[in-house]
Amino acid sequence: MLNDYCFLFKVFLDSMKRISLALDDKLYREIENVMSIVGETNRSRFIASIIAEKISEIVQRPMASIIVYVYDHEVGEVAKNVTEIQHEFRDVIRTTTHIHLDDRNCLEVIHALGDGDRIKELVTRISRIGRGLKHLRVVNIPRLAEG
Repeated sequence: MLNDYCFLFKVFLDSMKRISLALDDKLYREIENVMSIVGETNRSRFIASIIAEKISEIVQRPMASIIVYVYDHEVGEVAKNVTEIQHEFRDVIRTTTHIHLDDRNCLEVIHALGDGDRIKELVTRISRIGRGLKHLRVVNIPRLAEG
């Protein structure tokens, strides 16, 4: 059992590249603060995930995304616009959840999977709804290569 663990650990280490990184004190403290907020204890994993997320925003590749937004359903036609956009992006939207935060505000979460540019287009369309849209947050996760 211990030999199996040692082998797996060695394989994991062999697939990783070690780099050095110089940060100013303020940025280092911000990283440490955010790590404590999200409960991350592995600095390398934390920084690697931020880099991977940024790369996935820049490079066209398949990705998985979580798109979270809050809107006031009583302002204009925001609810209608959101529904129309979701229908236009059926090719990347896998599921959507909707909850009522209070009498006026709704929170929706879209789980998207597919072409990175197409998902960016979806996010852009949602962000352009304008009036009534109160919050928009996107988490992009690059799809790992199979094999």
